[in-house]
Amino acid sequence: MHFDTHEITFATGLSAGERWSHIMLNSHGLKCAFDPRQSIDSTVKSWTLGAVGVSLADLATQTLSPVGEELPSWQGGWLFVKLVTEGHVHVKSRGLVERFDAGSMFIIDPVYPFVEVFPERARMTVLRVPKARLRERGVHRSSAGPLVGDALSPDVRATCDLIQCIARQSTAPSVIAQNMMGEQLLELIEFAMIDPGARSKRRCPEALIHQAKRYIESHLGEAGLDVASIASGVHVSSQHLQRLFRVKGMSLMRYLWQTRLERAALLLRTRGAHDSSIQEVAWQCGFTTAAHFSRLFKRQYGVSPSDFRFLGNHF
Repeated sequence: MHFDTHEITFATGLSAGERWSHIMLNSHGLKCAFDPRQSIDSTVKSWTLGAVGVSLADLATQTLSPVGEELPSWQGGWLFVKLVTEGHVHVKSRGLVERFDAGSMFIIDPVYPFVEVFPERARMTVLRVPKARLRERGVHRSSAGPLVGDALSPDVRATCDLIQCIARQSTAPSVIAQNMMGEQLLELIEFAMIDPGARSKRRCPEALIHQAKRYIESHLGEAGLDVASIASGVHVSSQHLQRLFRVKGMSLMRYLWQTRLERAALLLRTRGAHDSSIQEVAWQCGFTTAAHFSRLFKRQYGVSPSDFRFLGNHF
C-alpha cells in the first residue's frame, strides 16, 4: 500500500496490549477491552481519501466503545460507515443488540453510546465521514442507533462493492484523484444509505451551493465555464445561484477563479515539468492563455507558476 498509511498491530509481548489500547484510545477515539491471548495479530490500517478516512480493521476477541466528549480524541464530528467483510460483530445500543454478518453495512454516530463486540475474528472496512461535509449537502440526519443498509437494495450493494474496490487498491492515485474518490464515496453513502432517492428533490441553499461547487470542480477545465452554465448545471436561475453565494459572503465567479488557481497550485506541486508544462496546467484549469494564468497566479501566490513549481513543498 503506497498511500500515506498508518498501521497498528496487536503484537506479542508484555506491553502489546497497553500500546494497542493507547493507540485505539488516542488515535481512534475508542475504549478497548481485549483478551491478551486471543486478540494477538489484530490490525488496523488507516489512510485518507480527501475528507474521508478509510480503515481496514482485522479484529479478534475484543470490545470497542466510543469515548465521551471530555476527551480530545472524541469523534463526535464524524459518522462511521462500517462494512463487515468477514465474520460478524454484535452492536449494543439503546438497550438492543444487533448482529451484523459479512456483507452487512451500517452507519453509527459516536455521539451516542454503543458497544461493538467481536467474539471471534472479524474484518471490517470503516469510512470516517465528516458531518460538516454532509451538512454542506443539506443532510442533518443523525441516529442514536445503527442506520442499517438494505441488503436487497441494488444501490446499497453497489456502494458496498465500490467501497471494497477502493479499499483493495495497492497503489495510490494522484492527490486530485484521491480527493475525487473521497467525494464520490460521500455522494454514494448519502444517496444509498442516509437519504435514499431524495437527493434529486433536495433544494435547500446548502445543497445547491454544494452542487454548484461540485459542478465547478468537475468542469474546471472548460474555459467557457461561467455563471449561466453553472446555474444550468444545477437547474436554477443565474440570479438565484449568485444570490445564494452572496449570502455566504462570496462571489460565484470569484469562487470559480479561486478554485482554478487552487487546482493549478496542486498540479504544480505534484507534477514535474516533464509531466506538464505551465501552458498545459493552465489549459487543464480552464485558462485560455499561459499569460493570463501566470498573471492571476502571481497575484494570488506572490510568485510565478514556474517559481512556485521550483519551490515545491518549501513554498
